[in-house]
Amino acid sequence: MLVAPAYSATGNNSTPGYSKTSYVLPPSLQKSGIKFCGEKVPLARRDVYSRVTDQLNFLLMDRRAVLMEWFDRMNIFGPSMAEVLSQEKAPNDLLYVSVLLSGLTPNARLKSGGVGWWSLGQPNGKKNASSPSWVATEQWDERKDFVLSTKVACKIFKELVQQPHFKSWFLAVSAFLDGSDKLEALVKKFPGFSYWDLVMPPLSDAFVPQVVALKIIHTHREFYSLEAPPLRSASYDVLDRLILVKELPLYIVAKWCGISPRSLWELNPAVEIASGALPKTNAKNSQGILLRVPKGKGTEVKNLLIKESYFLSGPS
Repeated sequence: MLVAPAYSATGNNSTPGYSKTSYVLPPSLQKSGIKFCGEKVPLARRDVYSRVTDQLNFLLMDRRAVLMEWFDRMNIFGPSMAEVLSQEKAPNDLLYVSVLLSGLTPNARLKSGGVGWWSLGQPNGKKNASSPSWVATEQWDERKDFVLSTKVACKIFKELVQQPHFKSWFLAVSAFLDGSDKLEALVKKFPGFSYWDLVMPPLSDAFVPQVVALKIIHTHREFYSLEAPPLRSASYDVLDRLILVKELPLYIVAKWCGISPRSLWELNPAVEIASGALPKTNAKNSQGILLRVPKGKGTEVKNLLIKESYFLSGPS
């Protein structure tokens, strides 16, 4: 849910960042403001301030436990996704978009049809950009892989922000959510106005203030009493472009690595759970399959794959 419901908070509260009626912005932000994807959020405007703080209170009051789960998953998978964002020269703040869309879970699915970490798809039949390709079969769906899907999302976002009618990350995020066709038609009717000046489609109208609020909370966790012990980020070796001559069940690789199939699947979420195996190479995945194994196990697994005749050509 993206729209903050009406709420009423009464009484005193000793939690930092909390006034008698609601959570407030950290004093440092009230003075200096905040940027998202390098663009300043005009918090000095009363309407913008209200929209952001409404969503901030919704997250802190109605989704506080969920926030902690999101931040845990950011600790685990965020570094790998942030590395892709950096490599693709996309703003690191886009990671917060993925958090809101999926909770950083591979099996997330929106009613609009979006799947995976970035809700990739064509909601309502609308194209978000030039339809960058990904492999999605009954056995393997790259939209559910935290690295592969991030590469696709970066391409979409960069194409959107470069379109002449957008040229703003706020509008690019809106186009990503609601479709570039719908956003382009809206923006053309009001040339020269920013995201914050327009009445956007319901999804992006609530989503952008909420993603800004999420960044504020995450970067000021101590202020909002949301500190938790940090979790270790995912650490793995990558065997890339495996040209498999037969299916490779995850449980076999898990045994080789001395871990549970679930633990191995969490490193390889593109594998469909029902199949439980990396698919044999065919026309749909002719570039080969990616396999992640625990750090330090890459060479051992590669040698076992050769010994058991699972691939024609090995990792690059």
